[in-house]
Amino acid sequence: MHMELDRLASSKISAFQGKESRNNRLILESLALNGPAIKYGIFRVLKNTIENYPTISRRVDDLKRGGYIEAAGTRAVKVGNRIGESHIYGLTWRGFFASLAIENVRRNLLAVLEANSVLERMLPKSIPKRVVIDVLNNMFSKEELDRVVGGFLQGYLMAIPDNLESVRDAESVAYLVPAFIRSPNVWADVGKKDLSSLFLIEGFPQLLLDMIEKFETQMAQTLEAIRSLKGIIQPFVMSGAKSESKYLSATPLSHQRN
Repeated sequence: MHMELDRLASSKISAFQGKESRNNRLILESLALNGPAIKYGIFRVLKNTIENYPTISRRVDDLKRGGYIEAAGTRAVKVGNRIGESHIYGLTWRGFFASLAIENVRRNLLAVLEANSVLERMLPKSIPKRVVIDVLNNMFSKEELDRVVGGFLQGYLMAIPDNLESVRDAESVAYLVPAFIRSPNVWADVGKKDLSSLFLIEGFPQLLLDMIEKFETQMAQTLEAIRSLKGIIQPFVMSGAKSESKYLSATPLSHQRN
């Protein structure tokens, strides 16, 4: 599974392409595991692997332009003899999904969810993220999380029509259901679990139903567009068939044989 996931990640995640892919992975991994940080904070974590601070700064700026991270506030910092402000950078939905292509992030998913705000963006206020994290912790080992999340991400990358950068944050949730549909191997682990504890979380069944209904609406709109396109093309196909029939009936049999 990991080889196929790595192939998909390299082809559908622009940040993991080209000569800067290694540094981009390291920065996204650092933010995933440690939570939002200023540029210098990222440098302090990665200085043994990325020795040059300007490289960190450029990579952070580029990842922000690509929609993988965003400014999540500011922090007072001392610059020489004066106090200034530095932006704090955190993962967007796109950055979170990209980080899941990294095995260390998948195996430590619960710590990642704790350190970042991705769950708060998806869950209604009535569902504390701590409750969901505790339930997942009781259900899955690190190895199982690696397999389940890796399989899900593989399905997600297969479900999106283009690359990850083409999916706006507001559309991200709409691809969760087709991602599970395209990830049959996920159910090898999930199917063995007692999921009742998840469904007992107040508001969680409604959250799943809302996701399914969004997907249902999306599919209905897609089907309507397909039918409209079919309606445009079909008359040309029929008129072409009629023209060919008229030509054959008007052509002498000897010419048709030749």
